[in-house]
This record gives sequence, structure tokens and C-alpha cells, in this order.
Amino acid sequence: MEEQDRVAVMQQFGRTYRAFMSAFEAHVGQPLPRWRILLALHEQAGESSQKRLVERLRVDPGALTRQLKTLEGLGWIARSMDTRDNRVTNVRLTEVGRSVTEASLPRRNAFLHDTMAALPDDALGALSGALKMLEARIGDVAATANAAGAASAASPQAPDAPDAAGTAGTAGTAGAVPAG
Repeated sequence: MEEQDRVAVMQQFGRTYRAFMSAFEAHVGQPLPRWRILLALHEQAGESSQKRLVERLRVDPGALTRQLKTLEGLGWIARSMDTRDNRVTNVRLTEVGRSVTEASLPRRNAFLHDTMAALPDDALGALSGALKMLEARIGDVAATANAAGAASAASPQAPDAPDAAGTAGTAGTAGAVPAG
């Protein structure tokens, strides 16, 4: 597959994801990131630590905190320090949050059914497999980039070795003399 075709596939993936997010919110009445938090809490008897939510939802801790502040402002969740360990923040659905989640579940189920029902099982299976491979590959590429970034940050360049620009002496200093 040509590079431009690969780019087109990823652009289609992005368009599909944005269309899904928009349609989900219109049908269910909740933005997908907010819904995922409500559902995760609902599936865990209405309560979880914030750290466990980060792990379960695989989201950035800062992004989760912003969503939790919004949900707390709506009165749908309450946050509190753990009585045994004040470093842990617990999150629980309020009665209003539980009611909102339970009222939204049938709409979510109907949306997913209506979205997927017309697709043949073999197409869904192939899509699922391709998405799993893509997710794994993205993880591999990110891990390699993170490792390379950590390695370059951990090993400063020797003072008399040429830097990326081909200059000798102290790497990256103004007025460095080009080598040879």
C-alpha cells in the first residue's frame, strides 16, 4: 500500500471516530468520554478510586480529573479522600448520577445495536482484528519513541563529539565551529 493510501486510511479512521462520537452524544445524551466514566462507575457498584478509573479507561489522569470536575459540578459524582490512605481519591456515583446512567443505558444499547446491526459478522470480526493490530502497533511505536526519548535524555552528548548539526565542541552552543 502506498504512503498516501495509508494516510487516507488513517484520515478515514479519524472521520469515522468523530462521526461516532457526535452520533453517540446525540443519541445517548452524553459525550462519550463522560459516558465511559459513568458506565465504569456503574459497573463497579457505583464507586472506584480515581487511579483505578485511569487504568480501566486508559485515559490521561489530567483528562480524567477535568471530566470528574464536570461530573461533580452536575452533581452526578462525589469525590472524597480515602479514609485509609489520603493519597487516594475515591469517586462514587450519586443517586442522581446513578439515575442518569441507568436512564442512558437503553439509549446506548439501542445506538450500538442500530449502528452495528446492518454490518455482517465477518466484517465486524475483520474490523475488530484490524483495530486490535493497529492499537498494538501504536503501542509499540509509542514505546519505542518513549524509550528513545528517555535514552537521549539520560545520555548527554560528549563535549567534543559532533552534534546533529555536525559541529564539534560543546553541543548546541552558539558559535560552534563546523567540523572539518
